[in-house]
Amino acid sequence: MRKKQSTTTIGGPTARRAVGVALAAGFLTLAVAAPQPALALTAAPTATTAKSAPATESVTVTTPGTATPAATATTVPSPVGTWSVTTQESDHPASTGTLFFYADHTLRLEAHPGPDGKPVFIGTGEWHSGYGGTLHYEFTHPLPGTRTGTAYVELDGVLTSSTGFSACGLTKRVYDDGGTETVTIVMTGTKTA
Repeated sequence: MRKKQSTTTIGGPTARRAVGVALAAGFLTLAVAAPQPALALTAAPTATTAKSAPATESVTVTTPGTATPAATATTVPSPVGTWSVTTQESDHPASTGTLFFYADHTLRLEAHPGPDGKPVFIGTGEWHSGYGGTLHYEFTHPLPGTRTGTAYVELDGVLTSSTGFSACGLTKRVYDDGGTETVTIVMTGTKTA
């Protein structure tokens, strides 16, 4: 003899789609032996995203489509630390330096090591991270040499891994004699600490 199936309606079309999606994804299980925690089904699972993450913490992002307590998570990389950088401005040979991204969103650049190993100039500024490992930072530094002044640098980049980034932007040089010029700049970095 054939058993009769229940035809109880769970809710409107949205609720039925949510149950269908959960069933198709294999998230709905029946408690046969041991009780299971309650499982909330929604039409669009919520995900925590961070537009700007605190530098001292890792941000965990719940993967959309997961509805179990042991959800897959991704850690958003942070630039906080010490980086060995190579900089190429359009009218100068490549140079090296050390870039420090601090947890309070400030930064320090020590560049152009002199004969004594000390940096020829030190730049200071601030940084902000964004969605997907994007990075924006800007800083100023004195212009060494015979034509003195100040360089205003603004770069946009991306963390290519937890130990690498690349960025490009513009440097506006404002000279003490009243002259100005703007050049392109490309910077790549490797995290050292």
